[in-house]
Amino acid sequence: MENDNQFDGLISLNLGRAKYKNAEVWFKLHPDFWNKGFATEALKEIISFGFNTLNLHRIEAGCAIENIGSYKVLEKVGMIREAHTRQLLPLKSGWADNYGYAILSSDIL
Repeated sequence: MENDNQFDGLISLNLGRAKYKNAEVWFKLHPDFWNKGFATEALKEIISFGFNTLNLHRIEAGCAIENIGSYKVLEKVGMIREAHTRQLLPLKSGWADNYGYAILSSDIL
C-alpha cells in the first residue's frame, strides 16, 4: 500500500490481575489484509510473548459468533472454544452472541 496513513491493523494483549496470570487478546485488521495470514502470525507472536516473556498462565479472546474469520484465526493458533455467551456484544446491527476462547501455557508444547 502506498498510503502511509492507512490503517493496517491492531493487536493488543490486555493484562488481567497479576495474581491470576491471565490476559485478553484482541485484534482488528483492515479488510485489505484479511485472508493473508497476518492475524494468525501476529496472534501467534503475542501469545508466545505472553507465555514466554510475561509468564502468563491463561490468555483469553472472544468474537461474535458470526465472525467466522476471527474464530478460525483463534482456532488456528490453538485457542479452545469454552463458551457461547448470549447477546454480549453491542454491535451496530444490535446485540450479538459471543464465543469465548482461551489457551493455557500448558497447551503450548
